[in-house]
Amino acid sequence: MVKFNDLLKLRLRSKEKQKPKMTALAELSNDGSLSSFSGVFKPSSLNDSEKEKLSNILQNHINVDLTYDFDTDLKKLIAITAEVKAITNQAVILHGERIKKAQSILKNYADGAFTSWLMETYGNRQTPYNFLQYYDFYMDLPANLRPQVDSMPRQAIYTLASRDGDLDKKKDIVKNYQGQPKQELLSIIRKLFPLSEEDKRQANIAEQAITTLKRLKSLMMHPLFKPNDEQKKQILQIIGKLKKL
Repeated sequence: MVKFNDLLKLRLRSKEKQKPKMTALAELSNDGSLSSFSGVFKPSSLNDSEKEKLSNILQNHINVDLTYDFDTDLKKLIAITAEVKAITNQAVILHGERIKKAQSILKNYADGAFTSWLMETYGNRQTPYNFLQYYDFYMDLPANLRPQVDSMPRQAIYTLASRDGDLDKKKDIVKNYQGQPKQELLSIIRKLFPLSEEDKRQANIAEQAITTLKRLKSLMMHPLFKPNDEQKKQILQIIGKLKKL
């Protein structure tokens, strides 16, 4: 097992060997430790689960005919992945900040001005509203919890930000995040902050079932749909159960 903490430790230079700042930066750049957006974005460290997944990707795709510096490759891949996540997270915040400013300007105009701007700028309303809710929630959090949000699945944060409920409970979800997968987080959020029956976002299971059945019907009409006898038997059993609803 690769020791990630040891892998990521920075080498400390002794005071006697310190170089001028620009020389040191140049060396970091050549070494790949200084990226083009260093100082602009602040990547959060990946958790152990994320690092292990990256390690597994490398291990599972090793070409035995080639020689690798596995530790160096893993270190660089972890850094790149953290940077990509930082870019995406920062982009959401920048979008939200500007949407908030536009909303402030357009609130003095007739109804529909803000929605028209969203449609003109983004082509839809849902995406920018997600950005705005994410931004508002992010700004409501204390500074020490914001890096934690950056490391969480984005869909989970969109959902958490959009639900009505006690802010302290939402903070607790962020505070107690320990790398749980997206679906587990969404399950917790939906349980603690359920949608009301009147909420249009409430899933209509019956409609979803009808849509799924229509897709199945189309699939069964495909020329390549040629079930064997056992498969036909199973299909008819399912149809029989549906008829009893």
